[in-house]
Amino acid sequence: MMNASVKGVGSRIDRLSKRRRRLIAAATLLGLPLMYVWSTVMATTTIPKVVWGPVTFLLIGTTLVGSFVLYRFVQHRADMPGPGLDERQRHLRDQAWILSYEILAGAVILLVALAAILVLVFERTIALDANLMTAGAISIGVLIPVLPVAALAAIEPDAPAEL
Repeated sequence: MMNASVKGVGSRIDRLSKRRRRLIAAATLLGLPLMYVWSTVMATTTIPKVVWGPVTFLLIGTTLVGSFVLYRFVQHRADMPGPGLDERQRHLRDQAWILSYEILAGAVILLVALAAILVLVFERTIALDANLMTAGAISIGVLIPVLPVAALAAIEPDAPAEL
């Protein structure tokens, strides 16, 4: 009975539409960074702390559950060198890795530009304290490995409709 239920979940994940996969990929990649933004905002407001916990765990859970769903959908098709992949799968995998690098480069450029604007235009000081470095390290450690999987899930075409 356990195998039937796991198989049923797997087959539902395998049939996710491209639109749903893109939503899951976006939510997965944004959940953890939004949790850090949420925590920072919560530290400076008078909103009751009882609100902080559930929202924080929801955002972390979004990244965690989304990662599991994306990894289950993609399986090992995003891996390098990708033994056993046919030409179409290798092409999609390569496109996903290129998209991953583009997203990562864009995020780095955005962060550097934001830091430059804060320092040069608004004359603010940016302190790299332990909290900020921990948030960055955890985000990098969690999100960079998920990025090619999310990209592949987002670009893979929908399966043909069954007759």
